[in-house]
Amino acid sequence: MTLSPLQLAAIVSAGVPGIYPVGAEAVREDSGDFDSAIIADSAGRRWRVRAPRRPDASMRLEAEHLILQSFSPGLRARLPFAVPTVAGIVPYAGGNVFVYTHIPGSVYDVDQLAELSRREVAQGRPSLAAIIAKDIATLHVMPEDIIYEADLPSYSSEQIRRRKIAELERAAATGKVPADLLAHWQAVLSPGPMWQFRPRVVHADMGAENLVLEVTPSEARIVEVTGWSDVHVGDPAQDFAWLYSCEDIDFTDEAVEVYRQQMPQLPDAYLAQRANFYAEFAVAQWLTHTVETDDKDGATHAVSMLLDIQDDLRSSGELLGQEDTPPLMSGPQD
Repeated sequence: MTLSPLQLAAIVSAGVPGIYPVGAEAVREDSGDFDSAIIADSAGRRWRVRAPRRPDASMRLEAEHLILQSFSPGLRARLPFAVPTVAGIVPYAGGNVFVYTHIPGSVYDVDQLAELSRREVAQGRPSLAAIIAKDIATLHVMPEDIIYEADLPSYSSEQIRRRKIAELERAAATGKVPADLLAHWQAVLSPGPMWQFRPRVVHADMGAENLVLEVTPSEARIVEVTGWSDVHVGDPAQDFAWLYSCEDIDFTDEAVEVYRQQMPQLPDAYLAQRANFYAEFAVAQWLTHTVETDDKDGATHAVSMLLDIQDDLRSSGELLGQEDTPPLMSGPQD
């Protein structure tokens, strides 16, 4: 069921004491997993409301609730950005609708962020690339205990590699992944130093759509980071994958370099390569989803994007695995 902003407002009005909605507007989501709205109440406050459309989306919101509960006042004070607080949970249609605090601001796509970053540098102020990198570094040194205590997932580097192999096998089973690209990814996922790294607390859904900015003539700053439903202990490179869709590679390279300088222990040498791999591989994951949901148009688009990735790798001389390579086996996932 799809819920409109007015329907979400009515659910909040009926289920959360002290919130009396007087307005509602739709909000952009990064996936079709949720119905979302920004609600304005009679006291002038604003709230973000999210309702899951499917059982797996409901589980993600429940996980987000657990992690947000784990953010103590002291931990929140250490972060250079605000983190939402769950203000209410309303049972609805066999699931829960979540109501969060909301900080007003603007959301930009990654290329707009790069443009804003250039503007800031031209004005003699810190670049947004550096600010993003420092925010990610702050997240990655958070204590892993908050993940363990919330009973959220924690993966070793080898478990992560095997999980990606299993996902690649699912994508390959569609019969739609270009053969040379499939061989390339099999080579990338072979055991080796690229997959030997220290896992960190990761946001795991980091992207432009989850960065809320306040932009004025005098500065641009990140005021809130949202979308905490996939937090776990995992590969720090995952939080940089979204930057590799940016047309301005200097923006991406600066963010990675500033991050390296900020971390108390130097990140592994293959972080950027894995981040780029995750960015490419997201298209294969999307292909699997379109095939499993019988989205023929989406699958056609995904295949076209995979062919473009394959062509780009070939033209740059980076296409691996074109010799005879035995297929990888995912093995136990743990």
